[in-house]
Amino acid sequence: MKKQFILVTLLFLGAAVSSTTQAQGNFALGIKAGYNSSKFRTDNAKDIISGNESYSFQDIKDEAKGGLMLGAFARIKLVNNLSFQPELLYVKKGGETQFTVDGEETSISTTYHTWDIPLLAHLKLIDLKLLNIYGIGGPVASFTASEDNKWKDITDISNFSDNMKTAQWSFQAGGGVEVGSFNFDVRYSWGLGDSSTKLERVNNNLTLSIAYKIFDF
Repeated sequence: MKKQFILVTLLFLGAAVSSTTQAQGNFALGIKAGYNSSKFRTDNAKDIISGNESYSFQDIKDEAKGGLMLGAFARIKLVNNLSFQPELLYVKKGGETQFTVDGEETSISTTYHTWDIPLLAHLKLIDLKLLNIYGIGGPVASFTASEDNKWKDITDISNFSDNMKTAQWSFQAGGGVEVGSFNFDVRYSWGLGDSSTKLERVNNNLTLSIAYKIFDF
């Protein structure tokens, strides 16, 4: 995971440096922060405890959890109103899963932090002089930094330990408004595969953020 993270980070920095030397007037660099609301979609919880009659995972309900997001971004103009926007973000994610154990309702909360690297297309849609409206979308690579997973605490299966996968992919899309050096946007991320090692769980995220361009060449 560390090698993958270092490689992608170097590519991110390389693209930024290259753009500043080759495309003067077409590069921006800034910082951003926001609020992230994430939620699991759990599909196969009952399958992992087959043969154990103590557990019933019928009528599973997944609830959202909130967390903060911090990071940086670069914007590299490609052609006309289209730009490439790579980002490096530290994000708190998770979710809460509710189900029934021995006739009693139980809730398991999962919290984890990831390093996210969105590789996005940024398209300016409407330019109103004082502000412009844009759309944004593309793939996101996520690398798990830490986690607090409580699933193992409610099972009596010795070999069951559900952890978050080291690396995950998702697709992100949204839009926003740019006013001077500030950007305000909303995005939604769809998980492109299971986020857990045992459970079939996809983690989806809704993000609200504010960004500030420190450099704009």
